[in-house]
Amino acid sequence: MKSLHLTLLLAIVAALLVSNAFAQAPTITSINVKDTHCFYKVGVSTRQCSIAPGMTIFVNGTNFGNTGGGITLCDCQPTTIVKWTSTRVTVVVNAATPNAALYLETLGGAVSNTVPYTALAPVITSIVVGNCTYIPNQSPTLCFIAPGTQFTINGNYFGPGGAVSTCDCQAPTIISWDPNWQTSPSPYNNQIVVTANQAVCGYTIGVLVDTMWSNYVPYSAC
Repeated sequence: MKSLHLTLLLAIVAALLVSNAFAQAPTITSINVKDTHCFYKVGVSTRQCSIAPGMTIFVNGTNFGNTGGGITLCDCQPTTIVKWTSTRVTVVVNAATPNAALYLETLGGAVSNTVPYTALAPVITSIVVGNCTYIPNQSPTLCFIAPGTQFTINGNYFGPGGAVSTCDCQAPTIISWDPNWQTSPSPYNNQIVVTANQAVCGYTIGVLVDTMWSNYVPYSAC
């Protein structure tokens, strides 16, 4: 009889522990992307928010815990935690990729539901080579680039790091990539300074961030 009572007691305790674990699981109810003023409510919204490196996101919900855990957007560099409370977490995005989702993990390892989003690819707004500035789809004259030429790439959504291409050849040497990122991360007005190792007539300049290529910008090498 004592054995039966003990078995029943253990079963009840186990059930209560499981029930409590589910009750305390973190749940994301909405996200708010500060830079685009996009609000996504889980279970209600049908349009996903667009997200890119440098953007600030407010993640709202329950049971996040009072001690910081992490917010993940992809199998890539995690977000930077700005503020963490049990119902609201503020983060800065370092990377985003297509076909991924945002989720929260508490310090104890409990994982929340996922929130879908649309990742924005990097965008080159101009390149500067010496006294030449080329703006895509606006400038009438291409800038000349040769091996050894240093040039600057301006744009948005570059994040803290990636790669640059000038052709199907040796990649340029990166001198600096968004140098203000650590102190003032931003999705806009990003800058990369590189030195070309090779340049080929008819090719273009592109920026690769995680798995996404930017628009391609033509240059002159002939």
